[in-house]
Amino acid sequence: MRAATLALSGVTWIVIAILVMPAGIMAQDAGDSDQDYRFSKEELTQMLAPIALYPDALTAQILMASTYPLEVVEADRWRNNNRHLKGNDLDNALQEKPWDPSVKSLCHFPDILAALSDKLDQTRKLGDAFLSQEEEVMATIQDLRRKALEQGNLNTTGEQKVLVEKEIIRIEPAEPEVIHVPVYDPAYVYGPWWYPAYPPYYWYYPYGYVSGAFIGFSPGIYFGFNWVWFDWPVRRIHVDVTRTRNFHRYYGRRDGTGPVWRHNPSHRKGVAYRDLRTSERFGSRPTRVSPTNPERRGYPGGRIERQNSGPTQVSPQRGGGQIVPPVRKEPAGSRG
Repeated sequence: MRAATLALSGVTWIVIAILVMPAGIMAQDAGDSDQDYRFSKEELTQMLAPIALYPDALTAQILMASTYPLEVVEADRWRNNNRHLKGNDLDNALQEKPWDPSVKSLCHFPDILAALSDKLDQTRKLGDAFLSQEEEVMATIQDLRRKALEQGNLNTTGEQKVLVEKEIIRIEPAEPEVIHVPVYDPAYVYGPWWYPAYPPYYWYYPYGYVSGAFIGFSPGIYFGFNWVWFDWPVRRIHVDVTRTRNFHRYYGRRDGTGPVWRHNPSHRKGVAYRDLRTSERFGSRPTRVSPTNPERRGYPGGRIERQNSGPTQVSPQRGGGQIVPPVRKEPAGSRG
């Protein structure tokens, strides 16, 4: 048991180290980390396919929570150790946790929370996309829903209501306080996949689920999402944090939260943002990393001229936040 605990702790620290690593370090050779990174339509479709057919409010919770990946990991570890907590007991325990309300709410959906934690790279990309391309993310969700509707695979059932309003497709639970999580294979439910170079991401499937074009549903989970909703025409998420008192301490003070959802950098907990513009937007700046490409370090044609004048110090000295070239030490008595 102790060995397993230590192993889990080690994995957790590795995850934390990866998350807080500046984006420039993770992609030194991919391009300049100071530039904006825009996810393509193909990438957005790929990452949103597994959740686009979830009820509106649940989809919104996942999008918001994905911008706080470290809290998702913490919440999943905690939930895994407290699976006996249900309903009001779970809400009362969540009151003491410092996580964002979107992360807390997903503790009522442990399978989804586990999928977000286990597939952390996908989760982080989803959060990065939502932070920098919110309107495009919501437009892509509507495109995917339209595909499923045209294939005859998105319908009103005993578990959900599908409401088509001109160019907008809403998905709501049949009973406001009971959420059934749709279970489907994104490679089939939308029809033949149209971006073969970008196959859809996969999430969790309950035991016994058989892949196919149809949509199944998990057992109902009693939890109200009346505090968050999509404003589809303007491509925004609206929140009313005063309605989260059951599971979240709300003191009524102004914290920047308003009717339109805004990312709270304090819940990011040091996780690096993907690019410079996003970092500056939320009050931080990614660490600049010297490029590994020799040509970009000032060597013409990528050729590095090496001197054969003997060994030099390997470790650079740091001072004033800049890297100082190593100093060669001459043998005593060599000076004239």
